[in-house]
Amino acid sequence: MGRTGHTQNKGNRARTWQCLMAVFALMAVTHAFLPATAAAQAPPAATGVLSLADAWRIALEKNLTLGQQELLLAQSQEELKIQRAAYLPALSLLGSYGYTSEVAELQLQLPIPGVTLPRIQAGTYDRYDAAASIDFPLFTGFRIRNQVRAAEMQVQAQAARQEAARSQILLLVGALYFQTQENELQQQVLEQAAERAGRHLDRARSFFLAKQATAFDTLEVANRKLELENQLDRLKSLHEVLTSKLAHAINVASAPRVAPVAVEAVNLSMGELDEHVAQALAERAELKETSSLEKGQLFRTRAVRAAQFPQLYANASYHYARPGVNYFEDEWMDYYTVGLNLRWQVWNWLQDQRQVKKARLDRERLGLQLEQLELDVRQQVTEAYQQLRTARRQIELQRRLVSQEQERYRITRENYEQANATSLDLSIAENTLTSAELTLKQNYMEWFRHKLELQFATGRIGRESLD
Repeated sequence: MGRTGHTQNKGNRARTWQCLMAVFALMAVTHAFLPATAAAQAPPAATGVLSLADAWRIALEKNLTLGQQELLLAQSQEELKIQRAAYLPALSLLGSYGYTSEVAELQLQLPIPGVTLPRIQAGTYDRYDAAASIDFPLFTGFRIRNQVRAAEMQVQAQAARQEAARSQILLLVGALYFQTQENELQQQVLEQAAERAGRHLDRARSFFLAKQATAFDTLEVANRKLELENQLDRLKSLHEVLTSKLAHAINVASAPRVAPVAVEAVNLSMGELDEHVAQALAERAELKETSSLEKGQLFRTRAVRAAQFPQLYANASYHYARPGVNYFEDEWMDYYTVGLNLRWQVWNWLQDQRQVKKARLDRERLGLQLEQLELDVRQQVTEAYQQLRTARRQIELQRRLVSQEQERYRITRENYEQANATSLDLSIAENTLTSAELTLKQNYMEWFRHKLELQFATGRIGRESLD
């Protein structure tokens, strides 16, 4: 009986061990399989973050305003094709039928008495005509050429208008992106500040229990910690609004997560102001658009002036008609005609001259508009450059201040733990450090925003890195 029981116990232990091994194996397989499954089922928005380049790309792909600008550009290109087609001969197919109740008759008289010839009809009651006609302009006072050049300038102006709309969209998306970045950086600072306040509160309570601090000290630290948490909660609510605006700007359904930016490694180089101004005058889309409109108006003025010149056209047509050129025979006949058509309007009460003057005045207006726009662009570049320089200087000074405040906080905390400083001294050190860190984060974001504005003012937004 003893040996049998011992054998049964060994069998039970073996089965138990096998079951445990099976459970461990199942847990290992499950542990290896579940993360892969979760990663496969997780949506991209939950696992990835949105960089500024990605936000710009999505905005340019989905923005409806840019889609309208593309259609307008396609319309101007079609208009250019229409104007170029005026160089080519125009082919027309004609067909007609006509009925006349009376036709002319010809009565011939012979000098022979008593002899009368029958009447001859000059035409028929029914007339049919099928024709193919070609008209070709020989000279139009250079009207067609100037209309083509004006259409080319319109295409360039519309392309520049589309580029200007693109820059506006990139500026809007970039501004919202950096506002969201600033909000997240402020949250990080306040979270660190709340953590410092929490450690301070724990230490103050310990001192209070040891009768080395008053209840007022713990209450002051607790109130400050609660205030930091309230500020953090407001920032989180504002963050939802900013991400919603960003999602609307790039035309996506869900609020995106923006990628964190390494502000400490930012490149603070700026270049020279004159270089930025020259770049803006050469590449700003609004200047290109106005310049193209001014040139287009010049060509339109010349096209209007073409009405003062003679207009010469060539014409050729082929007819298959009944009757044909022989009105005395009611039969089908084919024939062709060629000719020239000259028209020169020499007087219309100065309408053409006034049209030319009106077009010239419009061109002068565009010239003044271009000059004003150049002044505005210079001012925009100068303002953005000066603000960027101020932001750089603020970053350099604030970095030093943050470093000093961090050292001040370290010393005050050590003195407080050694009972050589009061709780109020530590609270002041914590507040000034938090304020300095918040200001530094704001200065970094101001740098990015002003650099974005400078790139927009120079017409280089989206083409250069902001780092």
